[in-house]
Amino acid sequence: MAAVPFRPVSTGGLQARTAVVLTALLAMAVSLGGCALRPGDVGYLVHSPDAQPMLVATEAGPVRGVATPQGNAFLALPYAAAPVGPLRWRAPRPPASWVEPRDATRGGALCPQAAIPGSGKQSEDCLTLNVYTPAGAKAGARLPVMVWIYGGGYAIGYTAQYDLSRIAQRQGVVTVEMNYRLGALGFLAHPALRAEGDGSGDYALLDQQAALRWVRANVSAFGGDPANVTIFGESAGGWSVCEQLTAPGAQGLFQRAIIESGACTAPDSAISQAAAEAGGVQMAADLGCSDPVTAAACLRALPAKEVLKAMPHRRGLLGKDSWTSAYGGTVLPLHPRRALEQGRFAPVPVIDGTNHDEARLFLDLNRFKGMLYSEKSYKKIISDFFLDQTPTVLNEYADEARRSYAQAYVDVVTDSTFACPALTTNALLERRVSVYAYEFDDPAAVNGLPRSPFTGPLKAFHSSEIAYVMQTPWEVAPAIRFDPAQRALSDHMQAWWAGFARSGIPDTASARGWAPDRGVGPLQLRPDGNSTASDFARRHRCAFWNALGY
Repeated sequence: MAAVPFRPVSTGGLQARTAVVLTALLAMAVSLGGCALRPGDVGYLVHSPDAQPMLVATEAGPVRGVATPQGNAFLALPYAAAPVGPLRWRAPRPPASWVEPRDATRGGALCPQAAIPGSGKQSEDCLTLNVYTPAGAKAGARLPVMVWIYGGGYAIGYTAQYDLSRIAQRQGVVTVEMNYRLGALGFLAHPALRAEGDGSGDYALLDQQAALRWVRANVSAFGGDPANVTIFGESAGGWSVCEQLTAPGAQGLFQRAIIESGACTAPDSAISQAAAEAGGVQMAADLGCSDPVTAAACLRALPAKEVLKAMPHRRGLLGKDSWTSAYGGTVLPLHPRRALEQGRFAPVPVIDGTNHDEARLFLDLNRFKGMLYSEKSYKKIISDFFLDQTPTVLNEYADEARRSYAQAYVDVVTDSTFACPALTTNALLERRVSVYAYEFDDPAAVNGLPRSPFTGPLKAFHSSEIAYVMQTPWEVAPAIRFDPAQRALSDHMQAWWAGFARSGIPDTASARGWAPDRGVGPLQLRPDGNSTASDFARRHRCAFWNALGY
């Protein structure tokens, strides 16, 4: 791959856009019909009439989940101590041990975040994880392990949105999902916090690593193989997976990685620690904690809800404040792209992909807000995204804008934020490892989101592939109604994901034909048949975006 310019910027605007959109759309989806999953009522197994108590010994103490003919579930297992009081903005510490069996049949609290109606209790005591295993799985079975990292723009998200029981049961794997700290509680950077040596600005990434260490220490008791762990995630979860590939503290904690719509090579996928700390100092001052000597103690004394409402003072592509990881410290010494360029990443096989119509999800919200109906609105949004590069971007997409401002917006955001960074990420990774690239492209992907009457079909929108991999409901798809072709596609995708977790190759008896990318183009996943998307780079104008550093 030829060298391309790289333009680090001061914040993670792409994660912020995702969080803002998903918060609003998920709230509307819940209000219009409710979510099939909620804390305290996670999945289907714990309420099965066939459920029987199942006891498993962990390092911290015994836990009592449920065993059913459809699989086993263990919910809200603490992988770290509550990050409260003096532990707020510290690396996660081990949880306290216990002697009597701990109830593991109810979901835990959400990490503090913007409220979504019906989503459940929030608490800083939220560093828990859920474990699902196939029926009959016993200690020492050495089944492949798949660890899910949820998305939500690093500002929203929780384990109870996702039920991983079906992929565990159907594919014979152990699945794990963890909560991690969000927003200011997960990403605040400040010189006073850095002086403590615990990873200022990257506490969420440290949470994910602590959960992976828990998996390494405990998963064999649930039937999993601690030496065969795959991490996978979507959106901010995908960026997390991509960043953990380059994080020194995560090395050796996983053997495979799946990135869904979260390639971390875009300029704004991480913020420099210096810029993050400058914003943190301003935020602390806003909260009445301007004295550098007492700032850490002052911030820790504030209620979580007050901290979360404060502005992070980081300039994003939309000109709005946002949260993202910081590089230049102990957790991410380099910007992820620089680490990939220098070969400083875990040498593990990777699946990396995007969706054909990622930004139609964001278009939907903008249309609800009365935007993208005029040339003025279109140019304003593009300007907020790209600042001084706006004239260049507008000129490149002028042909599409003449036909439709809405579609031009979709193309600009899909190409710049997802498609072309994924192509760059793949090219850098495949110098050392096998990369299996995909583009999910169901033009009628299942969903349960409210839609603007002026938006048109959502097509293969951002996050739409999740239902196809998991085959269980979540807010974006509260009721899964596949037609036969979609069901076949979903079965292939789930088998590929699990087959990859099993061997590092997404190839099973029921789903064959996916070879490493090697620059040929991603595999296009469609209900009417899969084929190589050899026109991917041209269609997403990646030569243009590469020249701008994407």
